[in-house]
Amino acid sequence: MTAASTTIKRTRSASRSRFSESSFKRARNEGPMPGSAKFDDSYVVDPGFSNLKGDIYLKVGNTLFPASLEKLQNVEGLFADLFSIQQPEHADRIHGLPYCDMFNCSESELRVLMKLIHGSKFVFQRKAASGVTEFNIENILDALLVSSRLDLPGIRTQAKEAIHDFFRTMWSHIIYCEPPPEYPVVALTGYTMGKDNALRVLCFRMIKVFRECELGYCMPMAYYFAAQQTHNDILDGIKLPDGSLLELDHDDKKKVLKGREMLRSLRRNVTFMWLIEHAGYPKDYVLLHGCTSREFPKRKGCYDFIFDLYNLFFSPSSRLLEDRCDALESISFEAVETMKSHLCPECQVYFTDRIMYCLLASWGQIPRIFTGHTWDKLREKQIQIEANWRERLS
Repeated sequence: MTAASTTIKRTRSASRSRFSESSFKRARNEGPMPGSAKFDDSYVVDPGFSNLKGDIYLKVGNTLFPASLEKLQNVEGLFADLFSIQQPEHADRIHGLPYCDMFNCSESELRVLMKLIHGSKFVFQRKAASGVTEFNIENILDALLVSSRLDLPGIRTQAKEAIHDFFRTMWSHIIYCEPPPEYPVVALTGYTMGKDNALRVLCFRMIKVFRECELGYCMPMAYYFAAQQTHNDILDGIKLPDGSLLELDHDDKKKVLKGREMLRSLRRNVTFMWLIEHAGYPKDYVLLHGCTSREFPKRKGCYDFIFDLYNLFFSPSSRLLEDRCDALESISFEAVETMKSHLCPECQVYFTDRIMYCLLASWGQIPRIFTGHTWDKLREKQIQIEANWRERLS
């Protein structure tokens, strides 16, 4: 690099030669000489970083992000290589500082990156006083994109672990075979549009970002969330606040729509298998799990209660299962507690365990529905992807 005003462009290759001096072009000046008031006035410092005393600007369009050169040099990957090069004394400057043009990233992506580099707290998540873990999915996706495009493995790892934390936290009761939580364990924060629209947009963005960033292990959950959206959203796309349309590509639409039907069947036949498998066996009910309700003849027996519950969910007039494809949702904490009050102690333990087991069985089918692989196989592939990704940087 022969000038402090540089242009970052990234193209994938098999070696670090793409980081060489010839890969970066000196930024052109258009208009008056650098340093003049008119030249400087065409640029604005991002408001979130206006109080930061940096010694170089990273620039996207006309927006400037002051940065500490020392901190940039400590970022593993491209930044460590680029910003360790000696800066020339007579380089173009804006507001008295050298600058570096940043391509392949947006203002929002660079803003998140700068927060991470300069040690801002709660960029991805934080634990609220209520016990809920708040996740900023927009920040996580932005960090995944910019770190993958600019070859910043340390930042990529942080973002990858954050999205894994989101999924693990959201479905921890399934993964670890625990009773359903009493209250939601995760919440979304930091979105730039209404909550309902944010939920719709984020699941479509996840599919696109995970594919570009080679996060195949996370793809089944992105497809699962997308499958919860309406047919119109899946087929026609979602209109964004700026008027543009966020659409899935043709293959993703087919995969999500097919997945919806498979999830509906999975919810009915696996998630609620605990209800189906016992409703038809009144003679064997006591023997199956030691029910003691017959010791109380004046009270409705456990089997009678389970059979009533079965009819509530599976009767021809019921739509409790037919219209839903959220196969990772069984009955709520409140419903479990109500059910327990109608069951003997032995049946309470038995059905609590069965509900958890059936949810875990459904969890195991999610990757098969959308990728044809198991979680273990996807994990193996992801480990190899990460190894190859780092090897390209060595």
